[in-house]
Amino acid sequence: MADLVMVHGIGPAEETEEQLRGDWMRALAGTLRDNGRAQQAARLEDGSISAEMAYYRHLYARYVPQDDWDMPLPDPMAATGEDVAVDIMDNIQQHASDQAARAEAARALDGLRAEVGPEQGPAELLRMFVAVLGRLGPVARSGFAALSRTGVFHLGQVAAYLDDATVREDAIDAVLSRVAPDTKVVLAHSLGTIVAYEALHRLEQPLPLLITFGSPLGLRSIVRRRLRPQPLRSPGHVKRWVNVADRDDFIVSTLRLRTLFPDDDAVLERTRLVKNRNTNPHAAVEYLSHWETVEPLAQLV
Repeated sequence: MADLVMVHGIGPAEETEEQLRGDWMRALAGTLRDNGRAQQAARLEDGSISAEMAYYRHLYARYVPQDDWDMPLPDPMAATGEDVAVDIMDNIQQHASDQAARAEAARALDGLRAEVGPEQGPAELLRMFVAVLGRLGPVARSGFAALSRTGVFHLGQVAAYLDDATVREDAIDAVLSRVAPDTKVVLAHSLGTIVAYEALHRLEQPLPLLITFGSPLGLRSIVRRRLRPQPLRSPGHVKRWVNVADRDDFIVSTLRLRTLFPDDDAVLERTRLVKNRNTNPHAAVEYLSHWETVEPLAQLV
């Protein structure tokens, strides 16, 4: 049980709970110290502010490709991964800051729609989409899909969460088992924002603050329709929800998440925009280097 519960997103299979926790804690402490909160940074580092990582990446073990030709995803899951890839390309087309990147994504989508047909199975289609993603400038620079194996696994994590009931329930449990009555903040990144959203709807005690960043909440073709519960609304026991996004983060579904929620939802605030490094605008530690992300947490711990 902890003051701060962190929920990671998609990433390499070999990245351990200890590595993720260490990276996030160093980034948080650095941003606190850089913004005049040295005492809070020291308390985070010495454990006076307790923090835990809700870790669930081991749940994807059977979906890890062994090489660039391996496709360990069942056909329905591969189809889900393909739909997520389409959403990523559409995200780039809709809100990338670089006009050339938007045009590149639009051309890639048009080309794929012209090429694909019913004769290709879901696995082959997913390989095609991963290959195209890996050539798109914003994605290629990040390493998200530089290799077919990497891209399939990253998209497969989203698909497995949505399609594999055991993965979904165990990931949700990883969050709820760490949130205690005295937990002040849940800090969630990427796919972790979906896990946290669903988990916190089951929470039975108040949570002062939820911070999400790099969030695919609101993906048009998949996530928005399949989130639980529906329709979209803030978890009932969350008192404040801050969302942070970079317009060049290709995982971010919308820069205006607030508009997808009911008008009378007073918990989710207007999205805070930041600018991460172009080499990996989706990285958690990039978001945690911004005071816009860390400032709400600093008010509570």
